[in-house]
Parts: sequence; structure tokens; C-alpha cells
Amino acid sequence: MFMAIAVESLRHPKNRSEYKVWYLALNDNDEVIGLGVKTKDEVIQSLFESYRKTGRSNWRAFLKGSERSCEIDLTDFIARNMYENTHFGNLPTLGEFQKTLESLSLNLELRIVA
Repeated sequence: MFMAIAVESLRHPKNRSEYKVWYLALNDNDEVIGLGVKTKDEVIQSLFESYRKTGRSNWRAFLKGSERSCEIDLTDFIARNMYENTHFGNLPTLGEFQKTLESLSLNLELRIVA
């Protein structure tokens, strides 16, 4: 299972329909076992493989402002670019996600408990 966490568009105007998806790889217990990046085409290929093997999507995403993740489907890729896409236009950008990580680390306090 993969959890999309951020999206990064290509900067060149001719390549706006192409983007990269940052994701967490999860095991069957929903534990994080890896972090990676896939292009839009690689995500679509992963979805096709999943549908062929299991009949369902192996991708999920947390949209901005949502408390639950939702399934990513092949129909989400009919749009031309990430901002028109049902899910990826609602994912944080890589910069926004990095700010979240920095905020989490700045607000983390470790204490010794006796």
C-alpha cells in the first residue's frame, strides 16, 4: 500500500501535466516501511498492476483539510495536470510538506521519565 503525501510539479511550462508524487510505503499493518518518489506515469503503472493482482487500488491520499485518507483511482488521472486532478491538486506541495516536518521537529520535546 502507498500513501501519497506530497506532490511536486515540473517547472517547465510545457511539462505542467507531469508531476512527481512523494509517498510512504506501508506494510499490511499500516506501518511505514519506506519513503519514495514516483512520476505520474509510475503511479499509473502501479495502479494498473494493483488492479490486475487484487482488483483494487493500492494508493491512498490525505487531502488538505481532511481527517481520513481516500483511495486514489485510475479515473483521477484523466485530468491534464495535478491542479485539475481530484487528489493531487489537494495534496501539499513538497515545500508545504517540508514546513510541516520542520514544525513537527521544532515542537518535539524529549523528556526522561523516571
